[in-house]
Amino acid sequence: MPPRSEQPADGRPALTPDGIVAAATELIERDGLDTFTMRALGRELGVSAMAVYGYFSSREALLAEVLSRFMATMDTAPIPGERWDDTLRRTMHSIMAEELAHPEIASISVSPEVGGGGLESHTENIVNLHLSQGMSPEILAKAWAMVDAYLTGFADNVIALRAAGLDESTEEDGAAAEVPLWKRIVASAYSDEAFSEGVEIIISGIRALAAPDPCDWRTPEEG
Repeated sequence: MPPRSEQPADGRPALTPDGIVAAATELIERDGLDTFTMRALGRELGVSAMAVYGYFSSREALLAEVLSRFMATMDTAPIPGERWDDTLRRTMHSIMAEELAHPEIASISVSPEVGGGGLESHTENIVNLHLSQGMSPEILAKAWAMVDAYLTGFADNVIALRAAGLDESTEEDGAAAEVPLWKRIVASAYSDEAFSEGVEIIISGIRALAAPDPCDWRTPEEG
């Protein structure tokens, strides 16, 4: 039986799971993940924390849903006839763009017991996408390790550079002269162009691992 709705104190619409997730997402992005609590969310919604617990059993359960919905915004759906390398370019650029646009949400980490459903679905969809294209499990396992490590490391470094006021925009805003050369080199290593070049290196590496396979892998046509 669904929980009884608690009417927010300011007359806003009654609580719904979607509304709670949307409010939690906005609160995390605005104030940061470290300060996010169910009590703070209740204040944001104009209800008690217990009202929120009526829909989500714990803070972690709610965070798992926030993260799951965030990952669903990434461009990872199959495109009939798409080549595997174009799939990698598309999905990796989409994942990177979303993580850099929403670093606080991307930093959410939940236990498999709580967040396994949505997170596993995201991973399963991408793995099955490449398997359906014809990539062998052995090659995909090696490719997955490269892609996962690259995405994680690149995103973490860009976010850290931005927090320190050092990113590729340093050269553009006139602050370059005040920044030591070595720091400018590090910042330039994490540009959009550098990311694209890294993706191409990964694709070349997959081709080398699969040789002499011609790697003519594609998403099946519909029907």
